[in-house]
Amino acid sequence: MEKFISANGISFGYHSVDEQDKLVTVLDGLNLSINKGEFVAILGHNGCGKSTLAKHFNAVLVPYKGDVIVDGMNTHDEEKIFDIRESVGMVFQNPDNQIVATVVEEDVAFGPENMGIESDEICRRVEQALKDVDMYEYREHAPHRLSGGQKQRVAIAGVLAMRPKCIVMDEPTAMLDPKGRREVMQTVKKMNREHGMTVVLITHYMDEAAQCDRVIVMDKGEVLLDGAPKEVFTHVEMLKNVGLDVPQTTELCFELSKAGVEIPLDILEVDECVDALSDILEKKGVKA
Repeated sequence: MEKFISANGISFGYHSVDEQDKLVTVLDGLNLSINKGEFVAILGHNGCGKSTLAKHFNAVLVPYKGDVIVDGMNTHDEEKIFDIRESVGMVFQNPDNQIVATVVEEDVAFGPENMGIESDEICRRVEQALKDVDMYEYREHAPHRLSGGQKQRVAIAGVLAMRPKCIVMDEPTAMLDPKGRREVMQTVKKMNREHGMTVVLITHYMDEAAQCDRVIVMDKGEVLLDGAPKEVFTHVEMLKNVGLDVPQTTELCFELSKAGVEIPLDILEVDECVDALSDILEKKGVKA
């Protein structure tokens, strides 16, 4: 597959609050790549560097060592910053911080207007973006009257209207209720599957990560695990040792396995778990 983002030996740190001359390393020689059209989740406990990494993907931050290549462009090249940010859109966890207008359709138009796009094209983009996130009927509403999930979908529409090739989402559902989380995840999956958009999702919800094509687990500024969800979540003890949970179904299978039940450890879905348990009972001559 064709690479879209490559982080090649990148290191980055912040100056200490107490000692300004001291650099606290957050990313330490990190290597990873994300392919075009992938839906990737990045996991890690607070302070592991995942949000810092996300900001490197559209040159909000630039590594002091190593290179980040985005769609063939090096983020160190200041002349390419605008092009990089056109290619990679960012959505953050608090939609109120991204909503700038008093009417939904005006807010979605804000980004394309700043890009200097013609009015007719902006109208087409706004209409399509709102339809893509199922918010077109709310186009004349005031954003502050919307639910958290609806606000976040408007924020996503604002990014989509700029037509990026990739969307990076930094814990976009952290402030939402379960219904809002489902709405946002449905929208993101639609963008990935129907439009082929590359999606990088930073999340602390294991059930969201389980829906992605690939899961990257970070710890202490480095990549700890990288693979398909079914593969990554079999490392239950390793994940717990770095302060992470696993999907509830995976945890159940792990505990059953420890108790002597011969059940696969790569199960993520409830239905899959039910089928596996039914097969075990059937082999033992017990009717489920």
